[in-house]
Amino acid sequence: MILEFDNCRLSNEQVLGEVDGGFEVMNTWLYATRITVAAMSVGRARRCFEYALNYSAERKQFGKSIGKFQGVSFQLADMITEIDAADLLTLSSAWKLDQGMSANREIASAKLYASEMLARVTDATLQIHGGMGLMNDYPIERFWRDARVERIWDGTSEIQKHIISRELLRPLGS
Repeated sequence: MILEFDNCRLSNEQVLGEVDGGFEVMNTWLYATRITVAAMSVGRARRCFEYALNYSAERKQFGKSIGKFQGVSFQLADMITEIDAADLLTLSSAWKLDQGMSANREIASAKLYASEMLARVTDATLQIHGGMGLMNDYPIERFWRDARVERIWDGTSEIQKHIISRELLRPLGS
């Protein structure tokens, strides 16, 4: 169902915030939800990483755990580094917002990086699990599918890049 409001008039008392200030109200709300998406992405990635780490330690191939192979161990190192980086970006942006400081760029950066990181971590976890990762018996396939939507809501990755670049260029008059 689509609601359309043409030539609709409201009294000033019925307006949330200030008249013609709806975009500002929306942006204030989006700051918090974008930080929430970033934090949830970090949490999901950590959970997914635990599966990859445990599986890498337990799964044996050629007489040793697959985590001992450089191809897998380097993936694990990359995954935890990206998770920690996204976590710090998220915490930093939340702190700035909490302090009443301008944090638009930082929030967009946290949301962008964390949601894209989640996609990379779930993909690597699936790769480490091989075909077993796609089985319904493991939660990996669900993490992998769910990771996609985080890059879309509360502003797509492209929107976040636009916000970041705009915040960088505006002070320079561009």
